[in-house]
Amino acid sequence: MSYSAEVYSRAKRIIDERRSAADRDANIKKADVYAKFPEVRELDNQLMRKMANFTMLMLRSQSELDEVLSSMKAEIDSIQQKRAGILLANGLPADYLEPHYTCKKCDDLGRKNGILCSCYKGLCRSEALNELDRSSGSASCSFDNFDLSYYTDNGASDGTNPRRKMQNYYNFCINYANEFSENSPSIVMMGRTGLGKTHLSLSIAKAVIANEKSSFGVVYAPAQKLVSELEREHFSFSGTNAALKKYTECDLLIIDDLGAEFPSQFTTAAIGNLINERLYENRPTIISTNLSGKELAERYSERTASRILGEYRKLFFVGEDIRFLKNR
Repeated sequence: MSYSAEVYSRAKRIIDERRSAADRDANIKKADVYAKFPEVRELDNQLMRKMANFTMLMLRSQSELDEVLSSMKAEIDSIQQKRAGILLANGLPADYLEPHYTCKKCDDLGRKNGILCSCYKGLCRSEALNELDRSSGSASCSFDNFDLSYYTDNGASDGTNPRRKMQNYYNFCINYANEFSENSPSIVMMGRTGLGKTHLSLSIAKAVIANEKSSFGVVYAPAQKLVSELEREHFSFSGTNAALKKYTECDLLIIDDLGAEFPSQFTTAAIGNLINERLYENRPTIISTNLSGKELAERYSERTASRILGEYRKLFFVGEDIRFLKNR
């Protein structure tokens, strides 16, 4: 699992807030009950003293410890029964004064026995989806609303059937998302603007993040934003590599609209290095671009274009501009 630092931070903050809220609620209840029933306060003080003695008991021999612990357990049970009896007699549940945490597995700590709890993983998935929606501005994109009717079912001049071809790509993308793993291939989606490249890449991202059987971190970024972040970090001389690590270490990186960013020596080097690094580390990447193979080579070098066209699974999108068709 390799979510962004922001996702981990937001998920942990939510868990911490849940635990704090439960503890505050329990303390308010205790103050109220103690004021009405001082004997409950005394019983709780007795329990605290018993627990404070536990550390000292650990210094005894095993035989002595077993005997004393048995006696202590009986005393603690007796105190707890008296305490519960008072609460029940006054119409309150026996566990009324205990914190009631959202997650019963980890008591809102996010971990149990040193392992991330399912509640923490679920929050990470939720926050990752929220981050994806914020960064893409296309919260509505999903496999469910990818409309194949916008692709003609008539044969094109080159003999291809656009709808059949896009149906195959659609099925491929669904399977890719459902079966995603560290060994999944990288993909480059090529074709003119408005053919559904962004829609399908975002659909893959959402499906991968939402898969409860795995916990893969996905980072989506328009190429212009990606390069701007890397450039700002590189020339800030701050010594941090947060943006670089975000893009190189995520389980799946989606670079949208490659070629729309401002061309420069830094851009060429940054894109080339990022692609090489992720291929070397065997981390899948999905690229969408309006550029042809020739234009990729002219813009990013023959070597980078060769890496993309030679080692990525190529999907050549066809059809008419869907945005234009929707506005007819």
